[in-house]
Order: sequence, then C-alpha cells, then structure tokens
Amino acid sequence: MIREIKVNEIKECVEVIRKSFQTVADELGFTPENAPRFTAYATDEEKLGAQFMDENHPMFGYFSKERLIGYYSLTLQGGKTCELNNLCVLPEFRHNGIGAELLDHAFETGISLGNKLMRIGIVEENKVLRAWYEKHGFEHCGEMKLPFLPFTVGFMMKRLVEAKPWDESEKGLFRYETHLHTVEGSACGLTPGREYPAIFRKRGYDGIFITDHFFHGNTRPSRELPWPEYVDAYMKGYEEAKKAGDEIGFKVFFGIEENFDGDEFLLYGIDRDFLLAHPEIPHWTREDMIKAVHEAGGAVMQAHPFRDRDYIKKIHLYAEDIEGIEGINTANTANDNLAALCYALHYGLMIQAGSDTHFKMNIGEDNAGVLFEEPITSELDYAGRLLRHERPRIFFPEDFFGGMEGIKVKLPVEIRRNGAWEELSEKEYVSWFHEAGATAGEEGSQPEGLVSKIVKELGAK
Repeated sequence: MIREIKVNEIKECVEVIRKSFQTVADELGFTPENAPRFTAYATDEEKLGAQFMDENHPMFGYFSKERLIGYYSLTLQGGKTCELNNLCVLPEFRHNGIGAELLDHAFETGISLGNKLMRIGIVEENKVLRAWYEKHGFEHCGEMKLPFLPFTVGFMMKRLVEAKPWDESEKGLFRYETHLHTVEGSACGLTPGREYPAIFRKRGYDGIFITDHFFHGNTRPSRELPWPEYVDAYMKGYEEAKKAGDEIGFKVFFGIEENFDGDEFLLYGIDRDFLLAHPEIPHWTREDMIKAVHEAGGAVMQAHPFRDRDYIKKIHLYAEDIEGIEGINTANTANDNLAALCYALHYGLMIQAGSDTHFKMNIGEDNAGVLFEEPITSELDYAGRLLRHERPRIFFPEDFFGGMEGIKVKLPVEIRRNGAWEELSEKEYVSWFHEAGATAGEEGSQPEGLVSKIVKELGAK
C-alpha cells in the first residue's frame, strides 16, 4: 500500500533511504570519505524533517504489513515542473514491481499537483538505473560533472501531460522566445544549441534568442581562459543554434544573461565584436554594463526580478536606466511573477515574457515569449524596439496563475532608484500589490482575471 508519510515516520524514511542507496554506493565504490554528499550518507532526520515541515515536499511510502519498504518524494519547482527525489526500495524487496508502482504513483501525484513535467537526477554511471527510467518514459537530457562529487550527475525528464497546440487566435503574429540556455554556454543548460531551432519551429515560433549565462553567472566556459578564448567558448551554443536555424530558415538571435548579486539582466543588440572589445567585462559593475550596452545601441531588461532561490540572499530591483523587466518567466513561480507584474505596474515599466528554457523537454504550451505584427530582423532591431519603448505583446499560459493565494516575499528587498540603493520596506512593496488589485500574505486568493488585467494595463496584450 502506498500512502503519505507522517511526521513521526521521518526516522524510518531515513533508514530506508540510506539502506537502499548503500547498495549503489557499494557497487560504484562510493564511501563517506569520497562521496559525502551521496544520498546514502547525506540523508539524515534534520534534512528530511526540514523538507517535510518547512519545504512542503510531498512524501510517500510503500508499506507492507505496516513496515515501510519503499519511498519517494517530490520537489515542486514551479513552472509546472516537479523533481522526483530518492525513489527507492529496500534491497530484499526488489524485483517485485514495487519501484514501478511507486513511480506510477509519483506520476499521478505530480499531475494532481498541476505539474506537466517531471525531472530526476541520477548517477550517470549507473547504466542499469538509467535504462530503467528510460523504460518508464524518461528521456536523457544531459549530464554534469561537479567537482565535489566522484560521479557524473545525469539529468532525465518525462512529460506527464502531452503538449497542446497554440491558441489559434494568435495566428498572424510573429512569436519569439526571449530567454533560452544551451549546454555549451550555461553550466545549468542541458540541451545543445543545435537542437533548439527545429523544436521551436515545430511549436510555431518564428525565432529564438539564445541568452546563455555570462561571465558573472552560471557560465560553462572556464573563467581562467584568455578573454578571446572565453568568448569563443561562450558563443558556441549560439553559433551552433544559428547554423542549425539557417539550414531550415529559422531565425536565431544572440543575447546574454548576466548576473551580479543574484539579480540578472538580459542584454540584446550586442555581439561577438562587442565582447572582444571589452576584456574589462569581468570587472564591470551593473552601471558599467548598462552604460556600455546602451552606447553600443543595445537594450537591457532585468530578468525575473522577484526570483526567490536558496542562493539569493536579497532581491535587488533596478528601477532606472534600463528598458524594463521580464514580467513573466515561466521557469519561476506564479508568486514571483505576479510580484514582478505589480512592480512593473507601479513604475509603468515595459515588460517582456520568456521561458528561461534550459532543456528541450520544457518546450511546450507552457512557454512564454513576445509577439509582434512585424518580424524581428536582427538583434539590433529588437533592441531598438525596446529602446523606443515599443511595448511587445506577450504570450503565456493563462492557467499558469490559477489558484494563487496572496503574494509572499520571503527575502529582503533593495531597490535602485534616484541613483542610489535603498532598503525597501514590506509596507511599500505590499502597497504595490494592493495598488494592482492583488492580495498579499494570508489575505486570500487572487481575484479572477487579475493577471490579464495587469498585462493589458501595461500595454502587453
């Protein structure tokens, strides 16, 4: 029988996880000394208890005569994506179909919680496990070697719900993805640039912007490379995508995502020559970057301004000197997106939308982007439209914001305005939410149609 885990069963869950994953450790030669972060050694009551009590991970166990013999949990990642964690069965109960039952239950749970994609990280060297997940519909998306692990992390994805066609009412408009990562340029990217054009064209797009993480962000090329070599390595994902796009008559444009202190900016209208001409980029401040991009005729949009991640200690809002913000980013939570939209409405900021795609299986009806009546002809063309404040229309999945409660902002907030940084009080940013007609904290559900109303007021619909 499979049922939800109770708080007093956390200790038993830890024992099952550690015993189950120990067999993998034994097979692959992992020890507490050479792999302290491997599941068999890193799982303890404090960690699992925090996931249960504070992080609200759905946890389920397989019970045989009241004894826990199998387990899995889910991490709800936003963007209608969940991650499967620690699916396991005690060694003496394996090869009886229990793992498959747990996996099917996880699929049903993921769907019931509104997810359309499920991802999992595995030990890439465990070929038997990879084959088992592929048998159950997962697709291998990529791999990553981390310096603190003696194995390669493999990434797999499964689509839980089939993608639907686009809304026919948007025919006649030109559709673009503005935020996209490749495995070549971004350390968190999983799909080679060359694979994207055909997939996006099939989904009805007219073009994409490759915006890999740059020098201060989660970039893949080594920062130790001489500057021209770093630029060559960084551009590879875009160049491979551009080549593939040219072969099928599909537009691929170059862009950049640059990070400073958890706040990231999307740059449009610059190119390889710009990067090579500025070897001082590693020492730039935000202000240096914005000034140089503008001088080159480029445009700057702040990406996902209210993003809440464990590596971000403070939200930095940049309310001046840039063209606008990414008002909707479907790789982030509805909560963070609605906060961004309220912020944009308060300041009258121009918005764009994007999907922040890192792997090909995320491409579907849940993506977001911009729409134009006239096609984008070049990077400078798009930058020029933003600089002239020609507000793009945006598209996004209407059900993305369904069932939202009051907006919650857990991190401290700082804002750049009038040429200086200042701490932003909760009272002030909550006033933005109320001004937009949204609820905050425990005030209850969001009014129906609120997001469409805000988007329309911002001139993006």
